[in-house]
Amino acid sequence: MEVVHLVQVKVYATLRPLAGAAMLPAETPPGATVRTLVDELVARWPRLRPEMVNGSGDLLDRIHIFIDGRSIRFMEGVDTRIPLNARVDIFPPVGGG
Repeated sequence: MEVVHLVQVKVYATLRPLAGAAMLPAETPPGATVRTLVDELVARWPRLRPEMVNGSGDLLDRIHIFIDGRSIRFMEGVDTRIPLNARVDIFPPVGGG
């Protein structure tokens, strides 16, 4: 039996209607990285793919991912490991005025 962790991912702004919800339950193996999580998300919600990753499956620079309030850009990027019970927030580019 494979052990998986349930990760609650919250998506914002233009990603919400593409996913159909603000909170997305995802399953990752213990010690999974952000890259693994992104792969899971775009596989389960294919409408997110063009907004989150390029043709090679790499995370787009314009997407901002936070784990427990910290940007992965200041950690290990997509190789950042997701701790148990972490809160993951994903933001697309947002304009304002």
